[in-house]
Amino acid sequence: MQTLREFRQKLKSKNQNRLKYLQTKFKNYSDENLDDHVADELRGLMNVTEVLDYEPTDENLFKRQIAIKTSRQEVWYRETLKTWLAQHPETGVSGDNNAGMYRFALNFFVNQVILNPKNNTLSYGDLLKGMDEINDADPMLNQINKQMADLKEMTSFIAAMDYLENMQDFGPARQIDEIIQTNIRSEIDESSQYAKDYNAYQKRRKNDLANKRHRRRGEGMEFKHD
Repeated sequence: MQTLREFRQKLKSKNQNRLKYLQTKFKNYSDENLDDHVADELRGLMNVTEVLDYEPTDENLFKRQIAIKTSRQEVWYRETLKTWLAQHPETGVSGDNNAGMYRFALNFFVNQVILNPKNNTLSYGDLLKGMDEINDADPMLNQINKQMADLKEMTSFIAAMDYLENMQDFGPARQIDEIIQTNIRSEIDESSQYAKDYNAYQKRRKNDLANKRHRRRGEGMEFKHD
């Protein structure tokens, strides 16, 4: 297990490399012309670097004890975290160790929010909005929908090539580009039978991807092997 010093040095080196890359890539951009996401990441990298350089020296900081009032809400949150930790032994934190749970929660927030340059500059509201996106009702299908755009483009290209190979006569020069420009439309006509077939395939593919963990060993992604 790496020490705090090793952890900080490794993260600092990683951030310095990222900072150099962004500064080189956008060296000809003025501050007002930088994309907001890039500007925020640059500020985040600088903020994190400052945090990593900080060394606590006040001895009183090491002696200070934290008293947490045991209210009904506090007990409920503590028991909820305890239950989750019991379900995730890979964290290495015992639910019977209050100090260990406190350190775990503190470390998790610091590592994932404060020391992450892309999260460092976000407001609390923006963080909550980001969590809402993570906690979408079905993030798997959201990801599948993004992938479907690539599939649709690939399917359109394959259909166009299939049409050209079977319906067109090519000369020695194989002038596909000219034929594509005059005879082929790259977007599916939603009223065509081809579009209906594609939509049916899209629905089946979503189901297959969502349930792929249940497939038997040796089965392909889309096709059975009897």
